[in-house]
Amino acid sequence: MLSLRTSALTAWVLAAGLLIGLSSLNPAKAVVVSGADFAVIETAGPGNSGYYSVINNSVSEYIYGFSVTNPLASGVNDWTTEPGWIAGKTPVLGYPKTGFGYLTAPGFWTFSHGRPVFHVSSLTIGPDESSSNFFFGTAELASLVTLLLVDAKGNFSSISFDATQAAPAVPEASTWAMMILGFAGVGLLAYRRRRNGDAAA
Repeated sequence: MLSLRTSALTAWVLAAGLLIGLSSLNPAKAVVVSGADFAVIETAGPGNSGYYSVINNSVSEYIYGFSVTNPLASGVNDWTTEPGWIAGKTPVLGYPKTGFGYLTAPGFWTFSHGRPVFHVSSLTIGPDESSSNFFFGTAELASLVTLLLVDAKGNFSSISFDATQAAPAVPEASTWAMMILGFAGVGLLAYRRRRNGDAAA
């Protein structure tokens, strides 16, 4: 019963975060950002797991959430060890689940001299920051990323782009074959030099 309540709470928190990300609380225009300012790198880990590295190269945007499509999302787990972040499946409401979602609080509003002031949460991934604490339970890599962003003035926006897939840590078979041939060639050269040196003496 507690697990069901925790899942329901996670779903509602993700839904609220996605709604905030898709609608601006501040009528001012959001800064236009490009995919070049951000990177999400997928890496298939050992066994049947993987992780995302989220990199923020922007000068003014803070990442408070992201989702990644994955064809196996409905049948595998996702989790995070990033402090203050939660993980869940997307879409939050409805089925089938087609991706993984990760979210934290973007910040909070206060009033100073009768005017609203936005304070960005320290839990976000800010300019020139990165994190690799977002995990998923499959070696299958995805394709599309949506980032939820906020700036220091409280302008909310989102951006979507293709995820970058990290090169595998284990060399492919063709790489192994080339390395073996290279070592064999070096060994053959060393053998011939030694043999030619013995014959001259």
